Amino acid sequence: MRRMKHAFLLTTVGLFVLVGAAAAVQPRPQTTDVSAAFTADQTRSHSRTCTRNGTTFRITNAVWRGTSTGDDTRLAGNVTIATRTVVNESSGDGWLTGTWRSVGTSQMQPGRPGRPRSHGNLHAVIENGNHADGLVTGEVRAPYGRLLGNWSATIVGNTIAGAIGANSPVAPDNSALIYLGGC
Repeated sequence: MRRMKHAFLLTTVGLFVLVGAAAAVQPRPQTTDVSAAFTADQTRSHSRTCTRNGTTFRITNAVWRGTSTGDDTRLAGNVTIATRTVVNESSGDGWLTGTWRSVGTSQMQPGRPGRPRSHGNLHAVIENGNHADGLVTGEVRAPYGRLLGNWSATIVGNTIAGAIGANSPVAPDNSALIYLGGC
């Protein structure tokens, strides 16, 4: 019977130690303003049209590859953007969904090239058939954090150029931040 009491007591103390350690390392709330500018060329694209109620929509799936520079190195490097757009060909209005992924260059990550530094989901409204404004939500690595911010892009020919968290086109601040933790 004594062994059962000791085993129970030892298990209880062990659980209290684990709970205390988990509470001690829980991250405190953090936020960091970030921004990044990017330019990418279209490397793959497929378009089709569909007509509904007399309105023609162009649906395009595209992959863009280029570079990103920013004040936070986790958003900088080689960038791959995959998009799906649906645009009303009469008005130029539509929407964009897609993904963002940045990978550090070999100079940025010696011995560890190709590992994603950031990735996120893109959602945007398209105006005039070539300008997108929306949100990016995702994560960054080394150190870990969550990404949330405004992003804008303009498509001219086979090039997409834009920014996450830039001070334009919305002044004074078109914010993006990396955040972590809770209370």
